[in-house]
Amino acid sequence: MKLAPSQAAGNVDNQACGYQNMNIFVREADAQKQDNAILLNVNNSGWLASYQGGLNGWDGSTPITNSNYRGADIVNGGSYVSNSDTDKRGAALARGFVYINMASRSRGAVAPIGVYSDGIYQGKAPAAIVDAKAAVRYLRLNDATMPGSASRIIVNGTSGGGAQSTQLGATGDSADYLPYLQAAGAAGIDAKGRSGISDSVYAVVAYCPIQDLGSADLAYEWMFNVLGTRAAVSADQRAGLIVDANGNELVRASNPDPSGSALLMSKFVNYQTSLGLKTDAGAALTADNMLAALQNEIKSAASAYVKAGKPFVAYNTFGSAAANGVAGGSGTLYYKNDFIDVDASGNVAFFSMANYLKFVAKQSRLKAVPAFDQLGQTAALATTATADTTKAGSVVFANYSGGESNLFGTATQVYSNFTEYGWNNNNGGDSVNTRAADVGLANTGYTWTASPQKDSLLAQYKLVNALPYIGKTPGITTNWRIRVGARDRDTSFTVAYNLSRALKSDSRVKNTDYALFWDQGHAGNYDVQDAFAWIDRRLAGQ
Repeated sequence: MKLAPSQAAGNVDNQACGYQNMNIFVREADAQKQDNAILLNVNNSGWLASYQGGLNGWDGSTPITNSNYRGADIVNGGSYVSNSDTDKRGAALARGFVYINMASRSRGAVAPIGVYSDGIYQGKAPAAIVDAKAAVRYLRLNDATMPGSASRIIVNGTSGGGAQSTQLGATGDSADYLPYLQAAGAAGIDAKGRSGISDSVYAVVAYCPIQDLGSADLAYEWMFNVLGTRAAVSADQRAGLIVDANGNELVRASNPDPSGSALLMSKFVNYQTSLGLKTDAGAALTADNMLAALQNEIKSAASAYVKAGKPFVAYNTFGSAAANGVAGGSGTLYYKNDFIDVDASGNVAFFSMANYLKFVAKQSRLKAVPAFDQLGQTAALATTATADTTKAGSVVFANYSGGESNLFGTATQVYSNFTEYGWNNNNGGDSVNTRAADVGLANTGYTWTASPQKDSLLAQYKLVNALPYIGKTPGITTNWRIRVGARDRDTSFTVAYNLSRALKSDSRVKNTDYALFWDQGHAGNYDVQDAFAWIDRRLAGQ
């Protein structure tokens, strides 16, 4: 894809192919080895396009650094540690892995005007997945002449990249993507659109995947309203109970549209039932027993953390938790642990889910309503005054982040709402997002149900949602490791949990290792040693 000189991430030098390339690194000692594993890193944070290429006029020959090049994890003069819990580069290189950074189109990718007949917004779904598949196909096509083995690709990604790696793993060799791969010129697609090369991968290591976007707003409002979390944080904000270690008040209230929250929450119940997932005991996994299942995962995370000898804020004592994630606010919360009591052996004596969810929503501010299909929604705008106030009486405004609406629609559209709620409640244009004449009930006169665009948007959404493919795709990845921070509020805890339950029911999947990680916010690759030990076992066939 040709790039306009200015992208969402800033000005770019590599306008020829900055969103569809790979940077490949291998130790000199391993350059001739063709049986070593490949670590393929997808970097679509926030589902945003991931540029790779020069910056500030890089000449193409000067050794790359973090200042003259974007998208290379390994740079000239860099130092990489093999036994660190936060350095996946060192761990991979020490094992002889081929280390790859992959760039791909996604939301925010803009082409120059007039280059493409269908429009300038070339990163619409499923572009990110198509590019990831094209990268795998390229590696397989050139397997005999490149270091490493394309039959041993481990995909790693965080947040939007976690979703991208998850989607890649769930849809291996799916025919749904062949027309898109053919249009992109991917390897192994003949003139009739038939595939002669696989795009399946060996293993997925995904962190906090922002998956299931079409139902993510329902899940988010259920998660943070079923026990009254949004309202409880609002009450603590008014009482002045949300502060840092110096007593300075932090803004964490985020309850801009209680009626909208209630509507979205109510729709989650039927959605969860419709998935047909099961608990370990074989019972249907529904909204009625979801909280209990998640509570067990949270308690297990705390227990594992204590057993690993990591520092733990004891019950009824005070600790600190820094804001994190998209629109999570600023500052570091000073809090009292009133939610869990764990002894030195890791046994949980007490746990309050209501208090814990309130803590999660206070350490980082909850997203606005809706959280994901957010463009064109008045209640979400940063200029919208809410009913929340600080202790001093200052008005709290909505927590706008933009959401993922611009991942959807056609290449001529800046964005499109992709859910019934977002479409029907589009405000028709505002100071942040100008009127989109072909988006939303107010602009088109069509409700979501009657919209001529509904079917194409639902098809587009399916192509970035793993759940419809699990249990139905012969080329699905057989080895999965999924981690989510136990205080990650960027999406509902239900999202990754549902994903894990679907994977465990797929007979083709050999290994599903899902867990929450205690005292961790929205991030990835914080447990590198455990992750690579898991990779080692999978590569050894264990």
